[in-house]
Amino acid sequence: MIKKLIPDYYYKSIYDIPLSELYDKGIRLILTDLDNTLISYGQTDPSDELFDFKKKVLDLGFEFILVSNSRKKRVDHFANMYDIPYVKFSTKPLKRGIKKAIKKIAKEKYNNDQILLLGDQLMTDVLGGKRCKIKVCLIEPIDKRTDILSTRINRGIESFFLRRIKKKMRNEYDLKLKEFAGDENDWKKV
Repeated sequence: MIKKLIPDYYYKSIYDIPLSELYDKGIRLILTDLDNTLISYGQTDPSDELFDFKKKVLDLGFEFILVSNSRKKRVDHFANMYDIPYVKFSTKPLKRGIKKAIKKIAKEKYNNDQILLLGDQLMTDVLGGKRCKIKVCLIEPIDKRTDILSTRINRGIESFFLRRIKKKMRNEYDLKLKEFAGDENDWKKV
């Protein structure tokens, strides 16, 4: 299971993702988490910068779908304002919601190597994407202070696995997780 917690890519924010490079590598469908990936839990509306990001994604030729574990009305509200197709209550890391986005919402059929999932959590986004055999890009959470209780619990579990990955797979940790993990003392604060 530990290998399924290692993302293919890591970036501080969605705005740091080299979208043109990903397109050149064959990625055509971007699935994205909502909370603390696109907006913090404390926000409800997309910013102008986020609208610019979506425009860039679509202009490059990607298809873009929101896949959120939340069932709340804020997902409906955000998706309608952002004008993006979506799956809510996707139950990541289970495959159900991700597969629904790929098979029922996506306009085209994609091979797994053409799909990228963006998210801020190892235990939901990275594990869910890896279970579906798609590429995963881990993003630094926008604001951990706004995390809901279940996410705080997940981040505690995440810190345990980060330590195990560091111990057992040091090279992968250094390449893809070290910056995300930050200072080891921060793991206790999550």
